[in-house]
Amino acid sequence: MNLSDLDLGALSRALDDSDPDREHYLHRDRGTLWTFVFSEATDETRLRYEEVRAGLTDGWLQIPSPSPREAYEDAEDFVERIEHEEVRESLFGSLERRGSLKDFREELMRHPDVRAEWLAACRRRSRERLDAFLRTLGLALASESTGVGP
Repeated sequence: MNLSDLDLGALSRALDDSDPDREHYLHRDRGTLWTFVFSEATDETRLRYEEVRAGLTDGWLQIPSPSPREAYEDAEDFVERIEHEEVRESLFGSLERRGSLKDFREELMRHPDVRAEWLAACRRRSRERLDAFLRTLGLALASESTGVGP
């Protein structure tokens, strides 16, 4: 597989996807990305999923995804670095509520400058995940501007 065989944007989104309802797989030879959505599975896709999971369909590799806990910790780490105490406290408060990541994103909307910093941090994290995964495949990005990430 060559780097040109991959949809780097789709691969980056798969690497960032912490939704436990989805699993992503990459075909090592073709560069094809396949997403299995548990809540939308048909009998046919469940059979395909079982074949891929059992290794009966050669060449598929599961894409590692961060856990919801890792996504929460990323948000917590980001908030800890915010200098403005009132903003930091309101974002920490959003992370303590039920549905905290949704609340966190909603609270970020009230602080456009901090939201821009958050999005930049997400892009950097996406890039790091993509770089690390590509290295496991023996591939590397040629430049710093890939246009991937949220």
